[in-house]
Amino acid sequence: MVCGVMQAQAALRSPWDLHPVTVRQEAYSCPAVVVLPEAITLSDFYSDAKHSIIDPKRQAAYNEAREPFTRAMDDAEAAADHFQKTGSAQAAACVMRILTAQAQGKAMTGAMSSNQAQYVQGWTMGALAVTYLKVRTAGPEALGATPEQTAAVKAWMQLVGQQIEAYFQERREKKTNDGQNNHLYWAGFAVMSAGVAVDDRKLYDWGVGTYEDGVGRVAADGTLPLEMDRGQRALHYHLFALTPLVTMAAIGSANGQDLYSYDHNKLHLLVSRSMAGLVDNHYFTSKAGVIQDTPEKGKVKPDDVEWVLPYLNRFPDPGIRALLDQSGMRPYLYLGGLPPS
Repeated sequence: MVCGVMQAQAALRSPWDLHPVTVRQEAYSCPAVVVLPEAITLSDFYSDAKHSIIDPKRQAAYNEAREPFTRAMDDAEAAADHFQKTGSAQAAACVMRILTAQAQGKAMTGAMSSNQAQYVQGWTMGALAVTYLKVRTAGPEALGATPEQTAAVKAWMQLVGQQIEAYFQERREKKTNDGQNNHLYWAGFAVMSAGVAVDDRKLYDWGVGTYEDGVGRVAADGTLPLEMDRGQRALHYHLFALTPLVTMAAIGSANGQDLYSYDHNKLHLLVSRSMAGLVDNHYFTSKAGVIQDTPEKGKVKPDDVEWVLPYLNRFPDPGIRALLDQSGMRPYLYLGGLPPS
């Protein structure tokens, strides 16, 4: 308390804010910007009640409809990660150009045709918010955006973040599966990332709440009941759920919040059980009652493990490190590219 007035909370930070990149005048070729639609029309691609068996025709239709979203994320992520690697001002400006176009086009702020459309809105917003977090330390001159453009981008991210929160908060209250399982945690990651980008504590705190919800569901054996219900994809969805949870814990750490230890360190149980499943998935096969489709033909894929990088940097584990080294690293689409270190 200073002179009877409470001191303002510190501005929200991301893991990338802690390690600012030196800006350099290096060339970067920015692709033509894909402006995403205001309304999203998409359907899912599973053919069974457990949402575990993929229908190839429906998946092909989904992939075609999702292509603009994938391209926008890929383009922004490539530029953001290039900036993180080289400090290229042109790469940072490319990210801002992509985001400005989305804001001006009111991308993803309209009607959602289905639950799957809502999920794509969240995945895309989370990824694009992270690309902004990766380049914002470059400064206004390098980003090449006017104050009005920057304000518009932030207002757009805040609006979409609020829409994601509103949809999933209603789903939580109705106790639907997607209001309790990995979809909620991915929504939390998107809202939390947008909250950090625009310094909106309410959005950030809602994201923290979804993290606590997810970790609170971890059973004594280190599994998530709703993800275990996903049949042959049970292990896959444990890993998919862990991706936003671990990343939210990393964002929390950047803001002085130790989410890793929440609820008696139950996140560690989930990490341990899931990583063990990549070495030998018999536990998941036995508990789910069906042979698992992960890892695919015994090979650990980057998306299975690369999210674990910030966790490993805080909690070294030679076995998990070996899995990460075996799989290699590549940008993770829904995480905004390469994970925080």
